[in-house]
Amino acid sequence: MKTASTMPPRVVGASALILLLLLLAFKAGKEGMSNFYAQSAHMEIERWSKPGQRMRGDEGARVMQYLAKSLDYAPNNPWPLEEMGTLQLRAMRAARDPQLAAAAARSAKLNFHMALLERPTSPFAWANFALSKLYLGEQDDALFRALERAEELGPWEPEAQQAVMFAGLAAWDRLNPAQRTAVIRAMQRGAQRNPAKIAEIATAFARIDLFCALDYSGNKHREICSQISKSGNKPRP
Repeated sequence: MKTASTMPPRVVGASALILLLLLLAFKAGKEGMSNFYAQSAHMEIERWSKPGQRMRGDEGARVMQYLAKSLDYAPNNPWPLEEMGTLQLRAMRAARDPQLAAAAARSAKLNFHMALLERPTSPFAWANFALSKLYLGEQDDALFRALERAEELGPWEPEAQQAVMFAGLAAWDRLNPAQRTAVIRAMQRGAQRNPAKIAEIATAFARIDLFCALDYSGNKHREICSQISKSGNKPRP
């Protein structure tokens, strides 16, 4: 029987190439199945986000099964990790038990952290990682860095803008000047697309003054700030 040492070099090279192609095809097939299940979960989560829609019955468990199968095929795929973190943040907001809410936030933070190890260019993962830490009371350098990265990588992504604003205004007194500037940039860009939503977030943190001081003169922006001025609730200096 011929061994590799007795085979012609051309045959050995062809065999190695075939083996490599088979391995690549196997890897691509697993990644494809992983993405298929991640996409299925994403579609369900997106549907719940629409007005008048909510999670019903065992839909949450089914989506978690999709994500678990996705990770079975590709444990390091950042997509299902991000979707799982998103689902856990949703569970945290819905939880009435503070311990359950904290557990969900910790799980979300871990999944977003793992996703960022694989895809450090995702503004959504950075933004949601920051939110997870905020909900856990972890106002530290890692949170502030996450805000900067989310704003830098997703300057025109509404979800990233609003998360940066929410976490940034919540931790405003602890931000340095550069970090505050990043939050204002997110507010500025967000106001150009959805000034009412940005004003709502700013109002929730009693920082409508920052909104009205934006270097932006859209009609809706002027209308909101004019109404505030007429009502006597002037922005704080």
